[in-house]
Amino acid sequence: MKSTELGVLRKSEVYFSSPSQTAKKLYYYPVSAGHFFCVKGYHLIRNNYNSLLITHIIDGTFTFVKDGKHTTARAGDTVILDCYKPHEYYTNDSFESIWIHISGANSFDLFQEIEKNEGNLVKCRDINHVKKLLFRIYEGISGDNPPTELNMSLDIYKLFAELLNPQSIKCKGESNYEDNIQEIKSYISENLNESITVQKLADKAHMSTSHFSRVFKQQTGFSPYDYVLITRLNKAKYFLQKTEMTVAAIAYETGFNSESNFICFFTENEGISPGKFRNLKF
Repeated sequence: MKSTELGVLRKSEVYFSSPSQTAKKLYYYPVSAGHFFCVKGYHLIRNNYNSLLITHIIDGTFTFVKDGKHTTARAGDTVILDCYKPHEYYTNDSFESIWIHISGANSFDLFQEIEKNEGNLVKCRDINHVKKLLFRIYEGISGDNPPTELNMSLDIYKLFAELLNPQSIKCKGESNYEDNIQEIKSYISENLNESITVQKLADKAHMSTSHFSRVFKQQTGFSPYDYVLITRLNKAKYFLQKTEMTVAAIAYETGFNSESNFICFFTENEGISPGKFRNLKF
């Protein structure tokens, strides 16, 4: 379907999709998708479109406005925007892009996590994979033999995964990060009953705390603080199921300050007390 918007060249295409009730309830789903070739004069200002926009810039420049700030994406960049509220984007030059508007499931929660960690402009490591996913979704909408809604949902989730963990290509001097972080993870596992601070871990990795925290999350998906807590929790589960250690002893062995703190944290995260968890059969 040809687009008739100002500044959009005639060779551009746009297609629309209507999800089933099942997809609305359970899946991620596309609302529309397009392959656009735009020139100066293209300028979209819209109050809402009840979806999220993911657009990958293949060539040229694409500028979006967020909180009054104009940010320009270039070839290879991917932009994700909240189109549930007023939004604006344009080009002062020209651009080619492949884009989709999506909704469903917990898509907005994923968007907020991406925006918090990466912002609205994301530089993905595997650009070709991002393009492949976007074109596959676009072709699924535009073709006569569309994929199942479940398969479409899986592709959208893979796209979210690329944006959630872009893992920029390592620069010279960063080649040992993976080994460093693995050593830190081993240290955490072997010293759970000690006081483990982010500063101590950063010192062991020979990095500043801010740089270490960024690299650690890039490598593991967790902040150092959250990773320590999750590791303590998982070790406590093992002790509860596989040993006869008292709850107090487990609290000490896994690094919680007291039995009461351990019980409170465990119950809040698992929804049941350590004692009830111990009695579960797996």
